[in-house]
This record gives sequence, structure tokens and C-alpha cells, in this order.
Amino acid sequence: MSYQKVSIDQLQPGSYVVQVLEQSGELEIKHAGWVRTRQAIRALKDKGVRVVAIDPAKQLLTTPPNSKITTSEKPEPAAFRAIFADEQPKAERCLEQTKLTQQHILQAAAKAEPVDLTLIHEVSAGLSDSVSRNPDVLLCLTRIANQSDQLLQHSINCAVYMAAFARFLNFPKHKITALITAALLHDVGKAQNPALLKQADAAAISTSLAVLQQSTALAGSISLWISQHCAYLDGTGSPAIKQQQIDNGSRMLAIVNLYEQLSSQQQGYSNPISVVKQLLAMAPDKLDNDYLQLFIKCIGIYPPGTVVKLTTGRLALVLENNLKKPTQPKVKVFYHSLHHHHIPAKILDLSRQQEEQIEACVDLKTYNLEPQNYL
Repeated sequence: MSYQKVSIDQLQPGSYVVQVLEQSGELEIKHAGWVRTRQAIRALKDKGVRVVAIDPAKQLLTTPPNSKITTSEKPEPAAFRAIFADEQPKAERCLEQTKLTQQHILQAAAKAEPVDLTLIHEVSAGLSDSVSRNPDVLLCLTRIANQSDQLLQHSINCAVYMAAFARFLNFPKHKITALITAALLHDVGKAQNPALLKQADAAAISTSLAVLQQSTALAGSISLWISQHCAYLDGTGSPAIKQQQIDNGSRMLAIVNLYEQLSSQQQGYSNPISVVKQLLAMAPDKLDNDYLQLFIKCIGIYPPGTVVKLTTGRLALVLENNLKKPTQPKVKVFYHSLHHHHIPAKILDLSRQQEEQIEACVDLKTYNLEPQNYL
């Protein structure tokens, strides 16, 4: 078992402290045990404890199961929803900066150099800001992006999904940023050992944690979520923990990670409805059903960036979800599948008309077309 070194300021309630690594003062503390409250953490700090080692595989829920989707902290206020066209250039710049930063991080990991978490926190905050203005823009851009580097694109896509998911749950900004950071870094060990790319995700966890342990500014909760993102509620995952031992952030990261893998263009076209069905088949035994249902509601039945065929035969790119009427999103028509020719591009709100509705999802490559040309 790989233990995680955290400072007393980063220690979170519900952690299992294996050992005190650094301490000042005359009272020496050596025994292991659970840290259940923030008051207990303050007591350790008052006794001079500075750095501890925790066991990421052991984690207590600090809130009752029926309140896991709420937060006692002040949530982010609802922001005015930006118009898609206004947010698009900002989101594009945000994704480009995220890509450059993530490339730098993966290159550092490959060379066994310390990861600059300052850069990661900056792009995580940028993604958080973008989804607060209009999450569908980032979701759309991510889905239609060309995917050349599998590891790079997987981490960025997971970060965008996590950003939208955490914002949908109305978490406070600092927690959204931390969850995005975990999504960006959860597979960083694969950059150091490319052989792990062909193995199950769980095989890379220890390497990823070892890479991150070189960075002193990493919050303990981020390492915990990464260490548990391959765990299943029934104990069949890795590590072999279950139910209340699995932190809520870990449950969210598990869903985001699997959804991105199943949706990846690297495996060829994946119908988003089929992907959701595969995940639903894993709940509630392996995946948290409450979180999964909320994630599906967040990204939509027809996620932004999906190409759909309407009942008239016209093809359209889904731009924005409709939370009240999820089968009637806002789309942009651009091609006629029956007559095989382009049509004048037009944005259509399917909830405001009855003439045509979505008939099916389609793979635009079967028409020798690329979706990014029609945004």
C-alpha cells in the first residue's frame, strides 16, 4: 500500500492517519487512527503536528449517505448564462491553455520531474469559470475535438466533464477546482510509464500517486480521489474497498472516467445513448446511482457536440441541453441526409416547434463530414 504524505493544513476529516512525519513541541504523537472532525485536526495542529502520512484506501464518509449531494459550504451563486456564440471564443482559449499546460505536465511526469501544480490550478480555475458562464460550450467543443494524443485528450475531456458535473451540483468554486485538478491528474503516471496505457486503469494508480507525491502543494483530497477512482461500490474494483469507504469525489471521478473512455473517438464512433446504457447497467452495484443519474442529467441525453438526424432527414449538431425537456435540445441544422447536400445553417430550438424532432444519433464520418466544420 502506498501512503500519502499531507500537511496538517491539507488533512481532511475522514482520513486515516498512519503516522506523524513531522512535529514540533514536546508531546510526541505516534499512534495511528481516524481523523473524524475538523476539531480533531485543529487539536493535532495545536500539539505541533505538521505533516502526516495517510492511507488513501481508508476513508470515512463525513456526511450521511442521503446528504452526499449537498454541501454545508456556501455554493457558488447562479451566474447569468452566456450566449453560446459569446462564450465560444473564451472556451476555445481556455481549452487551448489547458492543452498546453497538460502537455507540459505530462512531459514533466515522463521525465520524472516535479509537477507544477500552480499551472494546473490556474487552468482548473479557468475551466470552472467557463462552465459557470455556459457549460454546454465546453462540452460541445470537447466532444467534437480531434483526438490525436489519447492520454492528453482523455485527461482534458475528463476535466471538462468534471467541471460541468461539479458546477451542476452547485459545489463551491474551490471544490470544483479541486475536482477538475483530480480529473486532469488521475492518469499522470501513464506518462511516466507508457506501458501502463495498455493496462487496466488501476495499474497506473500507484505510479500516478508517486509522481504527485513530489509536489508539496497537492491537497490530500485530490490524491484520495485519484487513489479510489477505480474502486467499485461492491468491492470488486481497485482498491478492494466498498460503499462508505469510497469518498464522494472518488465516485464522481469514476463515473467521469468511464464515461469518457466509453465515448472516446479512439475506439471509433460511440452512440451516446448506448454509452449511458452501459453505465446504467453498472449501477447501483458498482457505480453510485444517484451521482450517475445527476451526471446524465448534466450532460444531457444528447450531449452538446452530438450529431443527430431529425425526423425530416436534416442533420444537426446539438449545441445546448434543455434541462426541462432533455429530448428537445437546441441544435444547429446544416445538412440533408436524404438529398446529400448542405443546407443553410440555422439554429433551432426543438422545444419551441413541433415540425421535427430527433430521430437518432449519427456518425457524421459516414457522410465524410467532420462536425468541427459546422460549429
